Amino acid sequence: MSTIQSPSMRTAIYVGTHGNLSLAKSKVVLSGAAIGDIVEMLELPIGLDVQGVRVSTTGLGASVTGTIKVGETEIKSDVDLASESVVDIPCDLYTKEKAALTVTIAGAAATGTLRVNPTYIAKGY
Repeated sequence: MSTIQSPSMRTAIYVGTHGNLSLAKSKVVLSGAAIGDIVEMLELPIGLDVQGVRVSTTGLGASVTGTIKVGETEIKSDVDLASESVVDIPCDLYTKEKAALTVTIAGAAATGTLRVNPTYIAKGY
């Protein structure tokens, strides 16, 4: 098991005017990510009310699934990442501390493009 860091991991998240629904974008191209590998997509700052997550892939390979988490909080497990698809996952989560948005690869090795885009409202501390 290893950790793969997306190029978007250290991208600043917009936390401007409070109360506006915003979208953060992340993308990583995987090449044979193994079962159990953790892909860090974004670092979410304190004070975000996460409304949902959109997961899209180019098809990461037969039988590939994933578990989406913010920090230690699981948003959804067994998300189908095998086929080219877009999956919207609603959630209700508030970040009380900085937390990584991650995908843990399961089912089979993953090769292809993975995007995980959270929608959120900046509420502040």
